[in-house]
Amino acid sequence: MASDNLEAIIDLIPENFADPNADFQSVRNTMAPFHNHPTDSDLRIDVKEVGGIRAGWYEYNRHSDHACVALHYHGGAYVSCPLDVYHFYGGLIARALDMPVVMPDYRLAPEHPYPAAPMDCFNAYRGLLEIGVSPGKIVVLGESCGGGLAVSALLRARDEGLPMPACFVSLTGWFDLNVTTRSSGRDPFLTPEWVKNRGLDFTAGKIELDDGRVSVCNANLEGLPHLFLQVGEYDTMAKGALRLAERATLAGVKVTLESWPEMIHGWHGLLDSGIPEAEEAWAQIKHFVDWKLQREKYPS
Repeated sequence: MASDNLEAIIDLIPENFADPNADFQSVRNTMAPFHNHPTDSDLRIDVKEVGGIRAGWYEYNRHSDHACVALHYHGGAYVSCPLDVYHFYGGLIARALDMPVVMPDYRLAPEHPYPAAPMDCFNAYRGLLEIGVSPGKIVVLGESCGGGLAVSALLRARDEGLPMPACFVSLTGWFDLNVTTRSSGRDPFLTPEWVKNRGLDFTAGKIELDDGRVSVCNANLEGLPHLFLQVGEYDTMAKGALRLAERATLAGVKVTLESWPEMIHGWHGLLDSGIPEAEEAWAQIKHFVDWKLQREKYPS
């Protein structure tokens, strides 16, 4: 059963948050109150380019390991969350994983439709390699639509012969824009109709939503790094993650899939709201990441 703290937050989310009739500007306005949270006073934030892409760099002096980098692709349904209001999430990850974080400010739809965002995400990964970061020291993360963008970037890296990172971690990633069924419980942030409309914002209607270039669960997944997927039972996008896991496994990719009962889309972002499920999820992610980076033994 979901914690009382999580249930209380869900009750505060407007019933029409995922209004299927909302346009991209309405979506931006609806999402705005969920961002631009304060950051820790000891979090160092730099904004500089990587691979020609503007990015936020987040680091605490207390980090035990400054050689590793978490490359995070943020969410926002392709249309929202400019970097300047998303610094809090960079700090959240830096604190949770005890390592520096880089978060690209990829271009947003519909002003910049596909392939702008996937190209920016790929260039940021390539940029880390070009400045000398070892691929085995890079952890790629993707939250919500950033999950699909992350996999897209890694597929492009594979096709161009670049080395893969240590692993990929999905925080309720979007991998199927052609989702057709609602979840078994209330997902306050998403509905299938709303997701499809954001997919149309992203593609400008020029690519079918089930095309593997934008719904990466349908792509050729061979050669990807170890995938760590945390999936919420009530997340509208859960079936896309399950399809990604199934097809990646058939393609010879290592996959670790965690199914979280009664969890909603994006619950990881509630870490600083005292949500025990978010705390536990990040603890599991850190355990996995530390193992992949050889900072501790195989997770039990």
